[in-house]
Amino acid sequence: MPINAEANQEFLKFISVQGSKRKLENLDMLTSMETNNPGMFIKVMTNFEKAKSYRTSLDDTGKPITIPWENALKKFYASNKYVGVTNENSDIAELFGGKGLSQEVFNRATSLRQEAKAKGIEEHILGKSIKEETILESIERIKNETEQELSDGKQMIEELYEKQFTYEWLSKNDPHNSIMGLFCSCCGTITSSFYGKDIAKASVLASDVQNLVVRNSKGEIISKGTMYVNKKNGYGVINDFELNQKYRNHEDSSGRYNVDKDSKEEQERDMIFKSFLRGLKAFVQEYNAQNTKAPMKQINIGMGYNRLKRQVEQFKKATSKLTVPPEYKFQDAMTNDQYILYKREEKKLERGGNEK
Repeated sequence: MPINAEANQEFLKFISVQGSKRKLENLDMLTSMETNNPGMFIKVMTNFEKAKSYRTSLDDTGKPITIPWENALKKFYASNKYVGVTNENSDIAELFGGKGLSQEVFNRATSLRQEAKAKGIEEHILGKSIKEETILESIERIKNETEQELSDGKQMIEELYEKQFTYEWLSKNDPHNSIMGLFCSCCGTITSSFYGKDIAKASVLASDVQNLVVRNSKGEIISKGTMYVNKKNGYGVINDFELNQKYRNHEDSSGRYNVDKDSKEEQERDMIFKSFLRGLKAFVQEYNAQNTKAPMKQINIGMGYNRLKRQVEQFKKATSKLTVPPEYKFQDAMTNDQYILYKREEKKLERGGNEK
C-alpha cells in the first residue's frame, strides 16, 4: 500500500464489521479478493464512496436493487467501460458506469438523448435552469456578504438549516433522468418492466414534462416529482413524490410511516417537502413572468405511491382531477386522489392567503 494512502471513516467502519465468531468478515472478503484482483484493497479504500455506490443496481425488470458487497466491489474494480463513448455522452457513461450498468442501458440512454436533440426538445420547460443553492454554496455566499447583511444571525442559521435539502428543476439533458429510480427507489428507469419506464422516457423526450429533484447536503439526488405542464390551460400535474429508501424508515405497506410526526425521520421528510414547495414557487414565479397573459392557474399532485402523503394531505383535496396525456403513464396521479399544491388565488405555496 502507498504510504500516503488515506482511508475515510466509512471504510474503517466497513472493514471493522464483526460477524460470527467475532471475525472481521468484510476485511477477510477484501483481502481474499485481493488475491485474484491485485490492487483491489487500495482502490476500494481510497475510493470507498464510489465503490459503495455500485451496491445499487437494476434487476431484470428494471427495478432498483441492492446487490451483495462482493458483487458490487467486483463491478467497481472492473470499472465498467462502454463502447461508443463520445464527448456528447461521456456524462452518461460516467454516471452509469458508477452504478455498474450494462452496455444495453447505456445504449438506450444515449439513443434517448439523441432522439430528444433531433426533435429539438428544450432542456428546460421554461428555457432556463431553476436551481437552489446547496448548503455549501450558501455558506460561500454568506461568507462573502457584508456585515450588515449578516446582522440577523438567527435568519442565517435558519436558512442553512433548511438547506440540508435543496431543489433543482433537472435539465432534460441530465443523464439522471433515465435512471432516476436508482436514486429515488422507484421504477422510474428506461429499462423498467413497469410504467416507470414511460415516465422516465417522457422526462427526456416530452417538451412538457420535467423532473423536480431534491438533493441532500452532499448534493446527492434523494427525491423527485415528475411534472406535466399544460400550457394551453395553464395547469400542472405532478405524478407523485418519490423518496430514496434511506428516508423511508418505518414505512408501512400504505406508504405511511409508523413514527411520531415530531421524530427526526419525519422532520427530515418535512424539510424535503418544503424543498419541493420552494421549487414549485420558483417555477410558478418564472412561469407567470414568462406567461403574463396565461399564468399558471393550478398544480395538483397524485397520491398513489406518494412517499410524502402526510405532508401533501395538509393541502386541499382536488374535487376534480387534472388530466395528463395517457402515454406519459402518470398512474399515481390518475388512478388515485389528487391534492392541490398551488392555486392561482393563493398568494403563496402554503395554506392560507388570497391573491387579488
